[in-house]
Amino acid sequence: MKKDYWNYARYANFAFSFGITMAASILLGYFGGNLLDRKLGTAPFLMLAGILLGVGVSFYSLLQELYLLEKFKPPGKEAAVKKIGREEDYQDDKGMDK
Repeated sequence: MKKDYWNYARYANFAFSFGITMAASILLGYFGGNLLDRKLGTAPFLMLAGILLGVGVSFYSLLQELYLLEKFKPPGKEAAVKKIGREEDYQDDKGMDK
């Protein structure tokens, strides 16, 4: 039961983080491009480039977070057995043998 909450929390954190990253990078690209467009008189080209750059950065961040999410899994039975040395000595949270 504890693992279910851990997985839920990990993926909820991932979704929240991706949403914030996507919104922030697109908004920064929009406002940065719009500012440069006003200064250089190139409207709307730099604004569109900023938005596309923001989308690219957010998907790059998505791929990095997915990699880290799969790389760092919570320790399970294998880690406990490796630490203890024998599978017979391993017990779950309720004190029952797995």
